[in-house]
Amino acid sequence: MTTPAPAPTLDPDEVQVGAPNGPGIYVAPPGTPPPDTTADEWEDPWMPLGYLSADGPTLAQSTDSTDITPWQSVAPIRSVITARGITLQFVMWQINETTLAVYFDADEPEVEDDGSFDLELRTDAPQHLHAIGIDSADGDRVFRVTFGRASLSDAGDMALTRGEAVPLDVTLSALDNAGQLAIVQVGPRAADTGGGGGGGNGARKAKAATADKAA
Repeated sequence: MTTPAPAPTLDPDEVQVGAPNGPGIYVAPPGTPPPDTTADEWEDPWMPLGYLSADGPTLAQSTDSTDITPWQSVAPIRSVITARGITLQFVMWQINETTLAVYFDADEPEVEDDGSFDLELRTDAPQHLHAIGIDSADGDRVFRVTFGRASLSDAGDMALTRGEAVPLDVTLSALDNAGQLAIVQVGPRAADTGGGGGGGNGARKAKAATADKAA
């Protein structure tokens, strides 16, 4: 006989504070899976997107539904979800080839040895796809959400204001990934995070090293 799961109860340990776990937000080529467990770090090709505004990332859901109302009633007997969407909105504060490519939905440019680059915004380019992940931790408890396939669905104004960081405000929408819309992971933190951060900075250094060898 199967033992029933315990009923939910008041548990302060399940109240999560939305602090970042290491860099807290990562991007990768579409289809890249998240780490196997919350104790695993984000390895290449995942790369951090850098500083975000103090508001942090915001997940949102939307649904469309159709009510099924029988002849014998004025009230529906079922409400069927016909469409569902999940989005992730955040404001990036670092300006580099990766963040600008995400903001402008453009090809990521090649970076010169002096750090300069030109970003071409084309009208004949297809929409770009990404895998995107957020990573939050409160004490030893980690909360992660990953979109395996996502595309830019909205971008906010870029205000160049004296005394304020230039904002790169983007909203990415999760796309169907062979029946999967997103992956939500909850679990323990790594025993020794070493400051957190996964393989993102290493990926950027590795990309630079590869470019040096090619040169």
